[in-house]
Amino acid sequence: MSAYPVFAEPPSLPSATRMMLRNEGSTTVLLQSLMDSPLFAEVLPGPDPADLRTSGHLTDVFGAGPHADLRIRRSRLRDRTGAVVSENLITFRQADAAHVIPRGDTPFGLHTRSLGLYERRRILASGLTVERFGLLPADAPGRAYEIAFSNDATVLVHEVFNPQFVTTTTEAGTRSRAGLPDHQPRWPDPRETARVRRVLAHADPLVPMEEAHALRTELAGPSFLLQGGDCAETFADNTPRAVRNRVDLLRAMSERIAQASGARVVTVGRIAGQYAKPRSAPVERRGDSSLPSYLGDAVNSAAFTAAGRIPDPRNLLRAYRESAKTLSFLSGSEIYSSHEALLLDYELPQTRLSPVDGARWAHSGHLLWIGERTRSLTGPHIAFASSVANPIAVKIGPGCAPDELLALHAVLNPDNVPGRLTFILRMGRALARERALELLTAASAIGLADRFVCDPMHGNGVTSPGGIKTRTMRAIEEELCGFFAACRETGTPPGGVHLELSGDDVTECVDVDIDDTWLGHRYRTSCDPRLNPSQSLHLADLIATLLVTTTPALSLTA
Repeated sequence: MSAYPVFAEPPSLPSATRMMLRNEGSTTVLLQSLMDSPLFAEVLPGPDPADLRTSGHLTDVFGAGPHADLRIRRSRLRDRTGAVVSENLITFRQADAAHVIPRGDTPFGLHTRSLGLYERRRILASGLTVERFGLLPADAPGRAYEIAFSNDATVLVHEVFNPQFVTTTTEAGTRSRAGLPDHQPRWPDPRETARVRRVLAHADPLVPMEEAHALRTELAGPSFLLQGGDCAETFADNTPRAVRNRVDLLRAMSERIAQASGARVVTVGRIAGQYAKPRSAPVERRGDSSLPSYLGDAVNSAAFTAAGRIPDPRNLLRAYRESAKTLSFLSGSEIYSSHEALLLDYELPQTRLSPVDGARWAHSGHLLWIGERTRSLTGPHIAFASSVANPIAVKIGPGCAPDELLALHAVLNPDNVPGRLTFILRMGRALARERALELLTAASAIGLADRFVCDPMHGNGVTSPGGIKTRTMRAIEEELCGFFAACRETGTPPGGVHLELSGDDVTECVDVDIDDTWLGHRYRTSCDPRLNPSQSLHLADLIATLLVTTTPALSLTA
């Protein structure tokens, strides 16, 4: 390593690569979303800044030299296969090392997000490298940018991406999603799996076609979608009290939003089927032990035991029975059910042809969504969603370019029918307005009737100093405000919110400060952190205020 990289502005780049280079949020989080893989830092011996060819950006960030107090962290990001994804030089003042520079193999971006500090990013240069940089060839895409933290620390980042993954050709924007895993369990007994599918195929419908059709009709008109519930339901917690608490909270939030804003609110729970979760890593490590990851009660057990982590297809039948029980608790509550349509061995047998309208309807829930990890245009999940008449949704992360969103629309809602398709944007607070503005502008240009909803939870996860996953209310609120701002600027009706919440007084998301002691009081989630009732109602009030100040009035394009 003999020099800071120098970038030349290319005549053209794919839209997804341009998005990467002007991204003002955590690059690590965005890359993990694009590649569907956790990333790990390989820290290399850091050069002395005095030994490197001078970068003009040093003066931009740290002022005129000399810079005797500067140090450099040199690292490579690798995916789970060991492939090099990017090379980085992070220049910082020695005095700031303890505040913002991670130790070990934690990626810089994940470490700083866990600190809960506000970050302002300023892009100084971007383009293609003019010479080789570390292991990466010349003409690799990269950029230089400044990060100023709210604790007064400042760093200069030079970042170069492997063109194998962040391409420089116009033929594709990122590594093709077609080759990514479809997150289906490896059931150990094919004969037992086939038997379970036959049982599900002959079981009574959990949700009548008429109810799913009614929800689609409600979503076709001017309305605001409130969708919320557990990150992952568990069989043990599926009790009348737990369901009642969740339902009461959703109803209270709906009433607050409706009364304060005047909007008609459609309430849908993440409930009665949310028993499976895709995971970023196939293996969970605790100390020196490694086991297959917990994939939800419909697949295996949260207990960290070898036997418990073996996928068991009989859990699909238990998920069906528990969902039926939950729906009996919901009877008369005017709340629809929804879950991620992840397990195709569960969804496909419960999809049937209606003698009423001749369409295929999924009877496992009123509304089903496809996750960010499984939304490949050529994958089985989008194929499934396109085949059913239910209202459906797709999670959209920061790696989605406008042309990809329009392609999803073309497959899932080719007739542009209101109420059919919802896009749930999960961008992270730093990217919320920018990414939403780009996608909403493209959608508005051709008059899409699809609904756009904000998920301010999934892009804002951080890890506490003690290693506990949490989310801050500040980040959640910032993403909501960014989404509503993009709706105002594009004239798009804000279609709703998608939240992970509990009806119990849990301590899983923090208001301001990340406090391990407070998190430990009532941290109950089996997967991701949820809002408690007080936090949920606070957000309902914020949402109502944002609705009042957002124009135009709530009406969906016909």
